[in-house]
Amino acid sequence: MAETHLIYNVTVSVDESVHSKWMKWMLDEHLRDMLGTGCFLGFTFSELHTEDAIGPTYTVQYELASRADFERYERQFAPGMRDKGAKLFGEKALAFRTTMSVLAKGQLRDQ
Repeated sequence: MAETHLIYNVTVSVDESVHSKWMKWMLDEHLRDMLGTGCFLGFTFSELHTEDAIGPTYTVQYELASRADFERYERQFAPGMRDKGAKLFGEKALAFRTTMSVLAKGQLRDQ
């Protein structure tokens, strides 16, 4: 099987007290900084909708071309990125990180 694309998924629960500041930081700074590492092909930033009352929760799915790109991100950039977020928001923006291998992609057309 040929190497598949990899998705780096970051899910973040944000406390209401920092929500607007966090959202501005994400849109004006962090997402651009992540793309600026040169490790990612692009991203999708989404709000999660859940029946649980857990507060505002978001996910960013960063697309990578290879596992080597992810390993380079983890080695060279992740510690600084995570440290910056922790200094700005502490435990008011808690992140959960996973990776996923893309097995197939598609879309509906002409509906």
